[in-house]
Amino acid sequence: MDQEKREHYLKVLLQMRMELALELQRASEGARSGDDKEAKDPADMADSSYAADYSLARGETLNSRIREIDEAVERIRDGSYGVCIECGELIPEGRLQVRPVARYCAHCKENLEKRGEKP
Repeated sequence: MDQEKREHYLKVLLQMRMELALELQRASEGARSGDDKEAKDPADMADSSYAADYSLARGETLNSRIREIDEAVERIRDGSYGVCIECGELIPEGRLQVRPVARYCAHCKENLEKRGEKP
């Protein structure tokens, strides 16, 4: 992959990371503001508990996506970005445009899923 494409994907990934970090901050603030409300009856307590569980799960998902982006940025920096970590072949440009954090070519990802392995 040439330098211009690497710089393009780095910019895309950093933008994605910034958006996710802001979303994580908003979710975290929303969860904290929900803690301030005193639940007065069982329904309110259930709503509050659900909201807290949802915020926690959402935060974990966002953190996971941020880690994927950080790993992709590291691959750009070490020169391995755009290369399938399973077979060593180049990941097609179209796949990277759709999923810039892709670590596998479509063929290897499909094989991993068929074997029941988590990519």
